[in-house]
Order: sequence, then structure tokens, then C-alpha cells
Amino acid sequence: MTDDIQKVPAASFINALHRDTSLDEMPAEQYESVVAETLRLIERRFASMQDLISVDQSNINPFLMLAMAPAYNIFSPFEAAEYLQYAKMPHGDSTAFGKFVEDKIFPIFSVNQAASKKLEKDLYTAIDGELIVEGETFLATWKSGPWTMNQAHANEMSSSFPKIHAKTDQRIILGIFYGRTSQLNNKPQYVRDRTGDYFHVLVGSDLWEFVTGVKDAHMIILKAIREAQRQFAIAHGGKTFNEHMIEARLQLSESFRQTFGLSGGDEDMWEMLFEHSF
Repeated sequence: MTDDIQKVPAASFINALHRDTSLDEMPAEQYESVVAETLRLIERRFASMQDLISVDQSNINPFLMLAMAPAYNIFSPFEAAEYLQYAKMPHGDSTAFGKFVEDKIFPIFSVNQAASKKLEKDLYTAIDGELIVEGETFLATWKSGPWTMNQAHANEMSSSFPKIHAKTDQRIILGIFYGRTSQLNNKPQYVRDRTGDYFHVLVGSDLWEFVTGVKDAHMIILKAIREAQRQFAIAHGGKTFNEHMIEARLQLSESFRQTFGLSGGDEDMWEMLFEHSF
């Protein structure tokens, strides 16, 4: 296993890690597990989308909706329903993604919760996982993207990591699921300045290869996602997720009409929305 100090424009250090050897192909059992977990994620998000068919399930801000109507083309109940779907679904998707990788995908590759966290939860708050690579045990903290880490995260890591390392002598990885090193904000640098050489940052493809032990693992994950999408379409009558989303949108737009008294006559949609929202 090798340490590799790299200089990149967005960060003055990258104390990266690389396995001594990696597989050219992902073992079939692991690949199929990734497909299965991805399909389950899509199904969960699908169920959430299908549930959103009533205005009562949305938190409508009439002021903001009207102000931004020209930007999002909101001039009919159908377009209002589309706006409500896209206001809710992507936020939920982003929230689900981090836990999906941490709880469903990484365990396929023997990443587990750190055993010590169960005994000293307060000290290990910033530690998300533990993995053994080529005989060495690493502790890890995960972030979804290169901009996800904030100052509060950095402060917590800077405070606890030196204590954890002194107690365990284990190296600690900050793993970022997607992106490139050039996109990092200054928070990993902040932590490194207050820790030491035992703190490593792995971003995007470097993280996936290190965790899985497979070369270009992120591209294999891409294939697994596409396979999960294919299986989803077959399981749902050949329709895409978006086709089902439009069907749900039609139900939501009807709920919008009923809730705000829109008969299709001469009433002004925005006046009716404001009249019935207060």
C-alpha cells in the first residue's frame, strides 16, 4: 500500500492511498449485490414519488411559487404539480444517497461500523465506518460530495481525530463519494493542518477503487445502475420512472384543482391559490 502526496489547485495536499494490487473485474456476487441494492433504492424513491398525489402532502409557499412562476413555467395546475414534484423529490434523493452508499453499498465490500464506536460513541461521532485493506484496519468518515463538508464537520474531526489516533494508532480516511480533488473546498485542508499524516483524503474514483479493490470501480457501478434501471422498467410494465412520474403528476394536478377551486373557467389560478392558502 502506498501513500501519495499530490498537489491540486483546490487543495494544498492530498494524502491519498492506493492498494498494492487491484482486481480488473468486480466479482460477480458483489456486482449483483450492487445491482440489487440499487434497484431497491430506485423502488423506494419510486414509492415516495407515487405517494405524492395530494396537495396536502406538499408545503406550498404561494409567495415563492408566484414569484418564480416565470422561471419554472408555472401557469397551470399541471405545471404547478410538476414544480411540487421537483421541489420535493430531488431533495429526498440527495438525502437518501449518502445513507444508501454507507449502509447498503459499502457493506458489500466489507465496510462495517467501527466496533469502538459502540463503546465510545461521543469520541467516535465523526467516524462512520471501519475497513480492512491488505491487512490494515482503517477508520473512515464519509461525505457525499466535495462540497458537502462544512466547518462544523471540520471542527468535530479536528477535535476527535487526534484523540482517536492516539488511542488506536489507526489511520483515518475522509472518503468523498463523488467528484474530483480539484473540486474540494478548504475543509479537508483545515482538518489535515490540525491532525497529521495519518489523515487521508480519498475522492471519487480513488475512494471507490480503494474500498472495492477493483480498478475503475466507479465505471462498474455505472453499469450496475443501468442494469438496475433496466430491471426496474421490466418490473413496471416497460415504463420509465418518468412515465410513472407523469401519471402521478396528473393526480397531483387534479388535487391542485380541487383544493384551490379551479374549474377551468375564467378564474385566475394565482388569485385562487392565494385565496385558499390563508
